[in-house]
Amino acid sequence: MNERQRRSDAATANAVARGLNILDVRNVVLARRYMRHKGVPDTVIARVIGRPDARRRESSEQSVSEAITPTHPEDP
Repeated sequence: MNERQRRSDAATANAVARGLNILDVRNVVLARRYMRHKGVPDTVIARVIGRPDARRRESSEQSVSEAITPTHPEDP
């Protein structure tokens, strides 16, 4: 892996991976909102949302899917 591809900030990398998961199953607004809430820089958010071909690959730990619940869960 080259220097540009090396991740030194695991928390940001995980927030981006989760944000992309949200993007896949929900929408761009919620994905962007989540990543901003987690402190991902706007330049990174713009790159990963706007240039899917420039995304880094997820690590094996990040590829484990988590359930995403609706914004406003319904009462049982």
